[in-house]
Amino acid sequence: MNKLGEYIISKAARQKAILYNQKYPSDYMTPFYDDATEAISLFIAGEMENPAILENRIKALGQTPINTTWQQRRTLGNIEAIETFMGMIDDLDLSGLTCRLGSQNPPKMPIRNVDVSVRPEVILSRPAKGRGQLIGALKLHFPKTNPLTEESAGYVSAVAARFCDTYYMDEGQADSRLCCVLDLASAEFYSGVKSTKARLKDVDAACEQIFNLWDTIKEE
Repeated sequence: MNKLGEYIISKAARQKAILYNQKYPSDYMTPFYDDATEAISLFIAGEMENPAILENRIKALGQTPINTTWQQRRTLGNIEAIETFMGMIDDLDLSGLTCRLGSQNPPKMPIRNVDVSVRPEVILSRPAKGRGQLIGALKLHFPKTNPLTEESAGYVSAVAARFCDTYYMDEGQADSRLCCVLDLASAEFYSGVKSTKARLKDVDAACEQIFNLWDTIKEE
């Protein structure tokens, strides 16, 4: 989903690169930030009351044997991401929200024949006025080479709201304002967008384009 947000605002050459990397991902790309993702998600899901979760993960990473350059980059990258997050905690206002870990194996969401992996790291909720509750989701983003912008994060927020409306409707009403993005690459926290209609039209159009282009992407 993060790459979809970037895709929508990118120029053609970058869009082609995004599609290529999604179709033919490098073996090392997917698990690169697993440690930081898990530690930050656990901390947020614990109502941000136990900093030892973060401190212990940094310590464990520092004690991890390093045998390759990739392992060194991965260890340092995860430590840096956690430390960046620790510097953002005071500015991260999730007061009044109930936080829990997202599913480790959620369904992919079909959008115009494209299966989009949304996979929110944390599910957020709060009481609605009157009865029931509002549901949202928090997404993490790490890669420093292509940090999200306010515009691309807005698309991520809109898709997350659609995901909540599709898969969490039994728990409450999806609220895009609770669908926020935490970009560790730029140390920015993007609140959920208030309006999703126009953004989701752009998302649908982008997925139609991706579907039409997918078979033309050949491995180099």
